[in-house]
Amino acid sequence: MVSKSNIMNARKSFLSIGLCALLAAAVGGAQATPMSSLIEGGSITVGDKLFDRWTVTLNGGTGGIPADLTTLDVTGISDGGDLGLNFVFDPELKVNGAGSLAFTDLTFGFRVSVLDPNWAITDNSLVLTGWELGWEGDGVNDLGVFISENVGTVAGGNDLASNAATRNVLNDVLSNDSLLSDTAAFAPQSQIFVTKNILVRAVDQTDRASLISFEQRFSQSPTQVPEPASLTLVGIALAGLGFARMRKS
Repeated sequence: MVSKSNIMNARKSFLSIGLCALLAAAVGGAQATPMSSLIEGGSITVGDKLFDRWTVTLNGGTGGIPADLTTLDVTGISDGGDLGLNFVFDPELKVNGAGSLAFTDLTFGFRVSVLDPNWAITDNSLVLTGWELGWEGDGVNDLGVFISENVGTVAGGNDLASNAATRNVLNDVLSNDSLLSDTAAFAPQSQIFVTKNILVRAVDQTDRASLISFEQRFSQSPTQVPEPASLTLVGIALAGLGFARMRKS
């Protein structure tokens, strides 16, 4: 909990925004797809990865903007790094405190599979890129945005990994940037299922919290690596071919 002295010293509203959100809609130059289309059987293909089998559940909420799935845009990331997805809430998934707990709790999931059998998924990363927190130094200041996820071999499972990313005013973690991202590695998989829970919460009437954007990336590795002996034979064959060409010339 933020100490009372720190709260009283603040005495003014604080704004914290992830600057990456300003470019979120243009990541990879791809066109955004609303979540409302994805849960109706839609999919997104990025490179050799297919993102499909989308599900969404609104677990509950009070004092916030209702979850409108047409305002949650999903865009493929293909910028030379690991392939993935960028999620942008437009307008933001926002909650205003009401003197008691106000929150929005949302869960959604999807499948990631490789289209090229020569590659397998080996890890994933979660990064919180855009948020807004605002408060006055006049109370408990219980507010923040929280994303947790499970990665499994079946829908809803967590047998492969669990990740979390947050920016909040609880437990003095406001400036701890290491909590903005998380990464997990696992054995190579041809497909995985990702399930995310999003919680945005605020308590005091002067408090507000918004989730603007976050991104997810997936690393991969080749499914078959040539053995050293095989590589040696290939090298000898290539050398012999070069020698034969030199004799003909």
